[in-house]
Amino acid sequence: MPEIDLIPASWRAEQRTRRALRRGAIVLGGIVLAIAAGRLALEWSIREQQAAIQQVQGLRRDGERTTAQLAALEAGLAEARSQQALIATLRGEGFVASVLLPLDETLGGDIGFDELIYARQSPLPLPGSPTPPPVEASLAIRGKAPHAAAIGEFADALGKAGPCTKPRMTPGNVKRYTRLELLEFTLSCPVKARPGGST
Repeated sequence: MPEIDLIPASWRAEQRTRRALRRGAIVLGGIVLAIAAGRLALEWSIREQQAAIQQVQGLRRDGERTTAQLAALEAGLAEARSQQALIATLRGEGFVASVLLPLDETLGGDIGFDELIYARQSPLPLPGSPTPPPVEASLAIRGKAPHAAAIGEFADALGKAGPCTKPRMTPGNVKRYTRLELLEFTLSCPVKARPGGST
């Protein structure tokens, strides 16, 4: 017996179209969901990258502050080392040890200084000379004393036990104050060379 198809072809076509539309809707929904998920993932990644960038910028600012502090500390350390070297020079066998200490030892209680000038020159070596010429130093003092005898004693002490060789003294004017008179003087001399050839 032959089979009779009672379902109209239009209905079947309509069913096929509905199935195709459902499949298309599912595929389209999947694509939309994938795009939405991708966008969310992209936004999440962008936020994480922005947070990482802000963290790196914060670390860079901290590093710049630390670098500036380190530079300031290094400058302070260099200044402290310079001061320390100066103090070591003043304590050592330099100007203080060779000139000021002997000068202080010869200084009487009557003498007052207005000005003290220490000059030191290193002459240029002569061509072909293996040894450099000795350093030349001189001392000039301008001061006041109550009488000429005190100035003479001071000049003699400078020449004998002090730092000077052949001190030259020039008396000056008499300065009158309310209760006393002081005699001005100027004294100059070459400074003795210390052992080892330095001054």
